[in-house]
Amino acid sequence: MTLEELDQILPQGLHDAQIRTMTHDYERATVNLGVSIVVGSPGEPISNRLRYRNGEILIHRVHFFAPEIPHPESAFRSPGSICFQVYPMEVGVLPDEMASAFPPNTLCYSLFILDWDSSIHIAAGDVSFSWSEPEEPQAS
Repeated sequence: MTLEELDQILPQGLHDAQIRTMTHDYERATVNLGVSIVVGSPGEPISNRLRYRNGEILIHRVHFFAPEIPHPESAFRSPGSICFQVYPMEVGVLPDEMASAFPPNTLCYSLFILDWDSSIHIAAGDVSFSWSEPEEPQAS
Protein backbone atom coordinates (compact mmCIF):
# COMPACT_ATOMS: atom_id res chain seq x y z
CA MET A 1 0.00 0.00 0.00
CA THR A 2 1.04 3.62 -0.49
CA LEU A 3 0.15 6.65 1.61
CA GLU A 4 -2.02 7.85 -1.29
CA GLU A 5 -3.98 4.59 -1.17
CA LEU A 6 -4.30 4.87 2.61
CA ASP A 7 -5.61 8.41 2.18
CA GLN A 8 -8.32 7.02 -0.13
CA ILE A 9 -9.57 4.25 2.19
CA LEU A 10 -9.76 6.18 5.48
CA PRO A 11 -13.13 7.82 6.31
CA GLN A 12 -11.73 11.39 5.95
CA GLY A 13 -8.37 10.42 4.50
CA LEU A 14 -5.38 11.81 6.34
CA HIS A 15 -7.03 15.25 6.57
CA ASP A 16 -6.47 16.68 10.08
CA ALA A 17 -4.57 13.54 11.14
CA GLN A 18 -2.15 13.81 14.04
CA ILE A 19 0.99 11.89 14.94
CA ARG A 20 0.92 10.80 18.60
CA THR A 21 4.08 8.64 18.58
CA MET A 22 6.93 7.90 16.17
CA THR A 23 9.32 4.94 16.38
CA HIS A 24 12.11 4.12 13.95
CA ASP A 25 13.30 0.52 14.26
CA TYR A 26 16.60 0.38 12.40
CA GLU A 27 17.00 -3.39 12.73
CA ARG A 28 13.58 -4.13 11.23
CA ALA A 29 13.78 -1.16 8.82
CA THR A 30 10.36 0.14 9.91
CA VAL A 31 8.85 3.41 11.08
CA ASN A 32 5.70 3.14 13.18
CA LEU A 33 3.52 6.23 13.39
CA GLY A 34 0.91 6.13 16.13
CA VAL A 35 -1.76 8.41 14.65
CA SER A 36 -5.16 9.88 15.45
CA ILE A 37 -7.41 9.85 12.37
CA VAL A 38 -10.61 11.85 11.87
CA VAL A 39 -13.48 9.39 11.47
CA GLY A 40 -16.38 11.82 11.80
CA SER A 41 -17.89 13.28 8.64
CA PRO A 42 -19.24 16.73 7.73
CA GLY A 43 -22.80 15.38 7.54
CA GLU A 44 -22.81 14.25 11.17
CA PRO A 45 -23.93 16.28 14.18
CA ILE A 46 -21.32 18.84 15.29
CA SER A 47 -20.32 16.71 18.30
CA ASN A 48 -19.26 13.84 15.97
CA ARG A 49 -17.60 15.75 13.11
CA LEU A 50 -14.15 15.90 14.69
CA ARG A 51 -14.27 12.43 16.19
CA TYR A 52 -10.82 10.77 16.15
CA ARG A 53 -9.77 7.14 16.27
CA ASN A 54 -6.26 5.88 16.98
CA GLY A 55 -4.40 3.79 14.45
CA GLU A 56 -0.91 2.83 13.34
CA ILE A 57 0.78 3.56 10.05
CA LEU A 58 3.64 1.09 9.65
CA ILE A 59 6.18 2.02 7.00
CA HIS A 60 8.16 -1.02 5.82
CA ARG A 61 11.61 -1.47 4.26
CA VAL A 62 12.69 2.03 5.32
CA HIS A 63 15.83 3.19 3.51
CA PHE A 64 16.01 6.43 5.45
CA PHE A 65 13.99 8.57 7.84
CA ALA A 66 15.23 12.15 8.12
CA PRO A 67 13.49 14.83 10.20
CA GLU A 68 14.39 18.42 9.45
CA ILE A 69 15.15 20.75 12.31
CA PRO A 70 11.93 22.55 13.40
CA HIS A 71 11.57 26.24 12.67
CA PRO A 72 12.77 28.14 15.78
CA GLU A 73 9.51 30.11 16.10
CA SER A 74 7.30 27.02 15.76
CA ALA A 75 5.54 25.11 18.53
CA PHE A 76 8.22 22.38 18.67
CA ARG A 77 8.79 22.99 22.39
CA SER A 78 5.16 22.21 23.25
CA PRO A 79 4.37 18.58 24.07
CA GLY A 80 1.43 16.90 22.40
CA SER A 81 0.36 15.35 19.12
CA ILE A 82 1.59 16.98 15.92
CA CYS A 83 -0.52 17.69 12.83
CA PHE A 84 0.92 16.60 9.50
CA GLN A 85 0.29 16.57 5.78
CA VAL A 86 1.73 14.00 3.36
CA TYR A 87 3.35 14.94 0.06
CA PRO A 88 5.40 13.06 -2.51
CA MET A 89 8.99 14.13 -1.89
CA GLU A 90 9.89 17.12 -4.05
CA VAL A 91 12.58 16.84 -6.71
CA GLY A 92 15.85 18.11 -5.31
CA VAL A 93 15.32 16.96 -1.72
CA LEU A 94 17.52 13.95 -2.45
CA PRO A 95 20.79 14.16 -4.36
CA ASP A 96 20.45 12.32 -7.71
CA GLU A 97 23.07 9.72 -6.76
CA MET A 98 21.10 8.82 -3.63
CA ALA A 99 17.73 8.66 -5.41
CA SER A 100 19.21 6.36 -8.08
CA ALA A 101 20.55 4.00 -5.37
CA PHE A 102 17.02 2.98 -4.26
CA PRO A 103 15.27 -0.09 -5.67
CA PRO A 104 12.57 0.55 -8.30
CA ASN A 105 9.18 1.63 -6.91
CA THR A 106 10.65 3.06 -3.71
CA LEU A 107 8.12 5.37 -2.05
CA CYS A 108 9.56 8.80 -1.25
CA TYR A 109 7.44 11.04 0.98
CA SER A 110 7.71 14.22 2.96
CA LEU A 111 5.52 14.60 6.01
CA PHE A 112 5.10 18.31 6.56
CA ILE A 113 4.73 18.88 10.31
CA LEU A 114 2.51 21.92 10.66
CA ASP A 115 3.44 22.43 14.32
CA TRP A 116 7.17 22.55 13.45
CA ASP A 117 7.02 24.29 10.07
CA SER A 118 9.41 21.61 8.80
CA SER A 119 9.30 18.14 7.23
CA ILE A 120 10.25 14.54 7.86
CA HIS A 121 11.54 12.79 4.73
CA ILE A 122 11.07 9.05 4.28
CA ALA A 123 12.09 6.59 1.57
CA ALA A 124 10.60 3.11 1.96
CA GLY A 125 9.14 0.04 0.30
CA ASP A 126 5.49 0.14 1.34
CA VAL A 127 2.96 1.09 4.00
CA SER A 128 0.37 -0.76 6.06
CA PHE A 129 -2.33 0.50 8.41
CA SER A 130 -4.33 -0.87 11.31
CA TRP A 131 -6.68 0.56 13.88
CA SER A 132 -5.20 0.33 17.37
CA GLU A 133 -8.49 0.54 19.20
CA PRO A 134 -12.06 -0.62 18.53
CA GLU A 135 -14.48 1.75 16.88
CA GLU A 136 -16.63 3.64 19.38
CA PRO A 137 -20.39 3.78 18.84
CA GLN A 138 -21.50 7.10 17.32
CA ALA A 139 -23.54 9.51 19.41
CA SER A 140 -26.92 10.35 17.98
